[in-house]
Parts: sequence; structure tokens; C-alpha cells
Amino acid sequence: MDSFGARLRRLRRAAGLTQENLAEKSGLSGQAVGALERGDRRYPQRATLERLADALGLDGDERAEFTAAATRPGNRGREVPRELPGGVAAFTGREAELERLLGFFGEPRRGVVVAIAGMAGIGKTALALEAGHRLARRFPDGSLHLDLRGHAADPPEALDLLDRLIRELGGEPPTPLSLDSASARFRSLLAGKRVLLLLDNARDAAHVTPLLPGAGASAAIVTSRAALTELPQAHRVQLDVLPEADALRLLAAEIGAERVAAEPAAARVVAALCGYLPLALHLAGARLATRPAWPLAHLAHRLGDESRRLDETGVRTSFALALDALDPAAAHAYPLLSLLDVPELSVPVASRLVDVPERETEALLDRLTDEHLLTTPAPGWYRLHDLLRLYAREHAARLPAGDRAAAITRVVELCAAMAWQSMALVAAASHRHDWAAGRWAGGGGTSADEVFGWLDRHQGHLVTVVRQAAATPGVPAEAIAAVGLGLFEYHRARARWRDAIQVDEVALRLVDGVDPVAAATLRNDLGLAEAELAHGGEAADFRRSHAHLRRSLADWEAIGDPRQLAGILNNLCFVYGLGEDVEAAIGFGERSLALNRSLGLRHVETLNLVNLGVLYGRQGDRSRELAYAAEAVAVGEETDDLRGMAYGRMRIGIVHRELGSYADAVGELRRSAELWQAAGVRLYEAMTLAELGRAHLGLDDRDRAREVLTEALTLLKEYGGAERADAVRAELERL
Repeated sequence: MDSFGARLRRLRRAAGLTQENLAEKSGLSGQAVGALERGDRRYPQRATLERLADALGLDGDERAEFTAAATRPGNRGREVPRELPGGVAAFTGREAELERLLGFFGEPRRGVVVAIAGMAGIGKTALALEAGHRLARRFPDGSLHLDLRGHAADPPEALDLLDRLIRELGGEPPTPLSLDSASARFRSLLAGKRVLLLLDNARDAAHVTPLLPGAGASAAIVTSRAALTELPQAHRVQLDVLPEADALRLLAAEIGAERVAAEPAAARVVAALCGYLPLALHLAGARLATRPAWPLAHLAHRLGDESRRLDETGVRTSFALALDALDPAAAHAYPLLSLLDVPELSVPVASRLVDVPERETEALLDRLTDEHLLTTPAPGWYRLHDLLRLYAREHAARLPAGDRAAAITRVVELCAAMAWQSMALVAAASHRHDWAAGRWAGGGGTSADEVFGWLDRHQGHLVTVVRQAAATPGVPAEAIAAVGLGLFEYHRARARWRDAIQVDEVALRLVDGVDPVAAATLRNDLGLAEAELAHGGEAADFRRSHAHLRRSLADWEAIGDPRQLAGILNNLCFVYGLGEDVEAAIGFGERSLALNRSLGLRHVETLNLVNLGVLYGRQGDRSRELAYAAEAVAVGEETDDLRGMAYGRMRIGIVHRELGSYADAVGELRRSAELWQAAGVRLYEAMTLAELGRAHLGLDDRDRAREVLTEALTLLKEYGGAERADAVRAELERL
């Protein structure tokens, strides 16, 4: 299938239109049509596509094929990452800087770090992207892009950035996690590869140093307002404002050379009042391009008001002009879009901020993108530039505090609704639904995979949104707590224990002493998350976990809810069992089992039985372990508890394998893996598949063992801990 640009050119010519004719009929600029045909813009916005299709008279299959040609490829799984955003279509000037930058990459097998420095709006990102796209073919293992947001109020921590880079490269962060261990894991994933990193908007050298590739053939381009002199290994490109001639060339590229030639004096005034900053010139040029009747002198006059400039950068006027041109709905929405401390917004989140339906929001976001007030790094996601965010927040600060709090509350409620939808789909019988009482219904998605996928895409925002909401007067504490309480099954299924701790700690501070049930539940969740992080760590320090769980136990005893008391006792059994205090763990487990049986809570007996069985097995009583696991399966079948059946069969299979009954183990473990998959608990599915592979190996079926272990490793990379993945990888290497 030919490219979108080639298809557009062919259809335009078939319609007997010039580029100018098509631009006039579609309401686009001639420059935009040219950029699309050249392939400078491969994925135009939906509204742009519709206008072009209308202008070309397309309908039916022809219209569908036209739209499909401009659609980004879907989720690429673990294919080579190519994350560089599109470059500036009218990239002009900077020839010397670009030539110098590319010259640093002359040796094809030598890693390079280049630092591009300069003031805000100077064109650092544009130069980095232009170079990145020209260099991309030299890096066959991918190109990664991170906006470090170094000058934002709450820039992301290096650990969080490393977490993303490690996952993008197909790895898992180490446990326990530290800056040194994560940086080492990242660099080990780059070993033997050629990957290009574009690290945008670094605050300083310390901010970016852990993210650099180290020795090897991978390379990095870093942009920063700071000089980054503390990076001795970096080559430097320092950007100043454009020379007047280049500024005029940039303006001409935006609006046409004939208009600049017709008013040379006014063009020079516009360039000067834009501070010769590429960002300001680009925005001013886009404004003029959509208003061909405006003389340049008119724009020069409007730019002359110094009080409207944005601080010392000289771009406030350009931003003001762009915002002034918006329709009332967009002008009202734009400041609200700047409220969240996140780098990007999805359509659903933006919809809650501006309080209009998602379809209308998407059309509004497309208009703002066409006006160059937003960028779109991926379909359905939108981003404000740092300076534009600052300008928009000045407007947002003028809104009533209640309006700002209401916008953030709507986003928190969306996160809570999606979190509780995941609970409804994977843990419908959970006692925590009593607390929610249906207040957080309305989340989209009809399957666990669909809802977990939504949470995966927004995972990087959840902690930030919860923290910001907690710091915003007027956002209900109950809504914030609902996010933490509702994310329990998601965090457990995805093994996102660090995120769970960060969210739950914020929520607990808000409800402690106010909502005893929520506080007791959050302490339980914190205890389990801390235990999972401690388990497998070098120190294996469970003290924080024990403290949270024992306080939760005391809370539930004071509240007097025997169902929840049984649950926390079972969790204490599980966590103490992870350590060495087996007797204490058995004591907690037997108390929990007795309570559940006295209350007739058959659906929660399964975990009791399995946990106790494991502990008795550790004491050498394998027959008792098998009996408890078999009873768990029977109870699970009686109560239609997929996870209970899966867990019981998993333990039966493991015991059979450890006792040498490999054929029996294969049958139990295969069924367990199927049940875990149906329940949406992919981590335990992966762990069960690993055990199944070992059982096949016991039968000397090496081909089947390799196949199953490979499947387990794929899942563990996505959902499991690095240690589990490393163990399976080592087993595969020995086959």
C-alpha cells in the first residue's frame, strides 16, 4: 500500500486540483498540504483527514482506504521501539549546528552523548528531533524519547524514568529497586545494541546522568536550558537566537516568501518582536498563514505590546495571539488542560478536565493541535509545551479555586471509576465493595484485559494525579481514597508494588482518623505491597509490612467486622509465611480459617487453605499440603472462584513435581494456568507456566519445556519481577 503522502498526491491529481486548490477547498494551508504530500506529516489529525476527504469527494471504500493510509500502526508489542515524535515541518536554519551535531556521530560503532543547550523556545527540541530522524537508521535497535520535564514544578524522578526505559527495552526493573541498580539494569539491556535516546528538557546534569547509556554503541541527544557542563563526556551544541536572516527564512517557510518580500520592514519587526526565537516565529507564522488577508504590519503592531510577553522569553505575545484566536469553547478549555502535573493527556482525562463529552473533547483537542497549541505524540494523547503550559496556567490561576478543584476532582473520579471497574471484573466478591457501595460505578470496559489496558496506559499518571489532588483544597478525600482502594487488584495483578505504596500512603494520610474502614483497608494493602517488595530483596526486611498489617488487625478488631478480621489474619499468615516464622504464620492462618468457616464465607476459604497447606508442607507434611490444596479446589468449584481453583491446582502441581510425579503435575499445572488466564491474573499465570515447563522437563520433553518456559518468560517480562524472569531465562539457556 502506498504511503499516505503518495496517495494524497495521486487523489489530488485525479481530482484535477493543484495543492493550492486543495488547500482552499479543505480549509488547510498550502504549506500543510505540501507537508502531507512530502511525508513530513504522516499521521494527520482526524479532523484534517475528514476535511481532505470531503474536498477530494471521497466516500465508501475509497474514503476508508484514504483514512487507513494515515492511521498509525497499532500496538507493536516488543517490536523495535521508534518513539521519536514528528519533527518540525518547516525546520529552517541551524545548518551549522545540525552539521556539527551530525558530525559527532561519524564513527558508526562508537556511542556518543550530545548536549544541546539554550534558552526556552530557542529550538533545542526541533534540532534534536531533526538530527534524531536523520540518524535513526544508524540505530537499528530503536530510538527512545523521554520528556524529562526538568523545569516543571514536579519533574519525574530518575527512578520512574529508568523504570519506563527498562520496560520499553523489554526488561523488568530490579527488586529491590535503587537508582544504582536500575541504572545498571538499563545499561545492561543496552549492551550489544545500538539505541538512540532523545532526552528532552533535562533540569541539570544530575537529572540526566542516570539515564545515559554508558559504554557501548548506543547514543544520547540531551536538551536542556542548562549548559550541562558537568557532563564531561558530552559533546556540546549551544544554541543562540536565530540570526535575522534565518529568522526571516523561517517566517517565509511558514507564510510564503512572497509575503515576506512584499513587506520586508514589517517582517523584520515581527522577527525582532518574537525575539528571533524559533518557537515564537513558528507560532506567529502559523497565525499569519491562516489569515492571508493580514498584512505583516498588522501582526507587528499587535506584537508591539510588551506587557503581553511571557516573562523574559519574549513569547507571551505569540501565545496570547494564538489563544485570542480560539473559539470560546477552546479558549475556556485550554487553561483547564494545563492543570494536571502530567506531561500528556488522554482524551478521557482531558474530557473530565474541560467537562464536555469525549467526542467533543477530541474535536476540540484536534483544533488546538492544528493551532499549534498542542502536540500529539500518539493517537489519543496530547501534550502542552512547557512554555505554553506556563502561559495557560496563568490563565487557569484566574479561574475560581472551586472550578480548578472541580476539574481535578472529575479526573480523580474517572480514575476511581476505572479502578473499581477492575475490582468488579476480577474480584466481584471482595468485601471492599461494601465500602464503595456503588459510588464509583460507571467506569468503561467489559473485560479485565480492557480495563487493565486502560490503567496500564494511564499508570504513569495515577500517582501524580493522586498526589496533586491531595494537595488541592476542595478535592474530596473520599474520592482520592477510592482510587487507592480500587486499584488493589490491578496493582497486585501487575505487580506494581511501588505505585501501590505511593498511592496508598497518600490516601491513608487523608482518611486516617476520619474513615476507619478505609484506613484499615489501606493499611492492609500497604502491608501486602511492602511484603512483596521485601520478598526476594537482599535484606528481606518485613518489618514495615508487619507493622502495617498488625495495625490493620487492631483496626478491624476495634471496628468489629469479623469478615475483614478473617481477611487480615489470612494476609498475616501469607506475609509471615514469606519469612521464617512458620509457626506464627500457621497460627494466623488457622484463626482465619476458623473465622471464615464460622461465618460461612466459603468463597474466601480457598486462600486460607492454600496458604496453610504451603506452611505445613514447609514443615515436611506434604500429604497435608496436598489435602489442603485439594480442598481449596473443591471450595473454588463450589463457589465458582477461578482464582481459588487456580491457586489450589497450582500448589497440587508443584507438590507433584517436587515429589517426582511429573505426569500428574503437568495436568494440574496446565489447568491452573488456564484458570489464572481466565481470571486475568497474568503474573500467576506466568509463574504457573514456569512450573509447567519444569514438569515437562522432568518428563524429558525438552521441546515442550522450552516452548512453555518461553511463554512464561514473555509474560514475566511484562508482569513479573526481574528475579523470576532471570530464573526462567537461565533455565532456557541451560536447555
